[in-house]
Order: sequence, then structure tokens, then C-alpha cells
Amino acid sequence: MSRLILAWCLTLSIWLCLWCSGCSPWAQSGADEEKDPNYLAGRSRKSAQNYSGAIGAFEKALEVHPRSAAAHLELGLIYYQHLPTNWARAIYHFEKYLELRPTANNADLIRQNIDYCKLALAKEVPYTPNNDLVRKEVEHLARENADLRQQVDELKAQLALRPATASAASNPSNATNARPLVPGEVSSNPVVQYAQLVERPAASPPGREPAPPSAGSRTHVVKSRDTFYSLARNYGVKLESLFSANPGMEPTRLRPGQTLVIPPP
Repeated sequence: MSRLILAWCLTLSIWLCLWCSGCSPWAQSGADEEKDPNYLAGRSRKSAQNYSGAIGAFEKALEVHPRSAAAHLELGLIYYQHLPTNWARAIYHFEKYLELRPTANNADLIRQNIDYCKLALAKEVPYTPNNDLVRKEVEHLARENADLRQQVDELKAQLALRPATASAASNPSNATNARPLVPGEVSSNPVVQYAQLVERPAASPPGREPAPPSAGSRTHVVKSRDTFYSLARNYGVKLESLFSANPGMEPTRLRPGQTLVIPPP
């Protein structure tokens, strides 16, 4: 038993001597990584301001010694001091250095360098609004634009007919040459047909409902955003046919809940 105690004491003494002389396993690891030829080549190239060559040498040193804190520190300093556009890489190597040597004497300074790199990196990132909000706003504007286009097309169709009727009334020669229409007779002039269709709703009582649908016709309950133009396009019917089937409806004053007659295509 005394021999075991003596052997244990001897082993402890040898270990303490190695520790005091700097030959502990941890100290030996740090010494080995700084004696690596790639690490020494990186230090030499860094002194010569060959930073790209130094980076390549230090990265090879990390391939040999993946836990080389010294190589991580050198890489972090190069990206921090000499290649300031690579803040993210500097942060990575500084954090790896602190991970391997959390109680290093320069740990506080390295943390300050990390904070500076993060601040510089944040300033380089451009501000962009929320993509979802932008997309929804664009879709909303597109819908409004489509509705306005429909209303403009309808107004153009109506206004294009009014000058024709006004000019006929102001030109006596045209009035004398034109044969008056018999009640119930439809003119063969398409311009006059459009004028009759447009002017007819204004002469009708505002609260009048459309006539009962004829054979082959359908009905449609007006919804918000519905217009004569959009309904004619959706059902595939002519705009003048839709006007004729709904003589009591004002084209520009459709209200949700009203019932329209959709003539056959």
C-alpha cells in the first residue's frame, strides 16, 4: 500500500514540474500550433503585407490544427484591420478564438472588436420595407387601377356618342336630311343606336327595376366593383345588348343588391 502511495506522489510531482515548466498538454498544444510551418508562413506574409497569402497560410494551419486559437486570432485581425469589408469573417474568427481561449488576457479587447464589427456590418445592410406589405399594397393599387380603367372606358363610350347627337342638332342641314324615326323603329346608324342606349336610362325613373328576363336570359345581382363594362366582358355579351336588357338602370350608378338581366351572348 505504501508503494502505491509513493508512486502516486511521484507521478503528481512529475506532473507539477511539467506544469510549472510550461510543458502541460494545453501549453504544448499552444506551442505546437505556433510552430506549425503554415502558421509561421502566415506571420511572415502578414509582415510583408501580403494579406491574401497570409490568409491562405493561416487557413492551411487550421486544416492541420482545427483548434488553433492563434490562427483564428491572426485571421480575425487581418479581416478587422486590413480588409474592413469582411466584418462577418472577422467576427467569426474572433468568436472562435474566444471559444478556444475564453480566459485569454486580451479577451476583453477581442470582445470590443467583435462589437465594432457588428456595428459596422449593420450599417452596410440597406433598409428594406416588409415585402409582404409592399406586395399587398401593389395588389391593392393594381385592382384600383383596373377598376378606374373600366370606368374610363365606359365614360369614353358614352361621351363619344354625345358630340354626334349634339352636332346633328346644331347642324340644320343634317337635321333636314335625316328622316324622323317612327316610334319603335331602330335606326341603322350605330352611332344613333349607342346614343339611344345611353340616353334611355336617364329618361327612365331612377327606381325602376329591369324588365323580366326573356327566354335565354339570366340575372345577376350587382356586387361592389361591378360595372356594365366588367359584366359585359365577364358574361361575353355586347355592351349595347346589356344596356338594352336593363333600360331602367343608370350605367354609372349601379348599387350592390340590384338585379340586372344578362341577355344571351
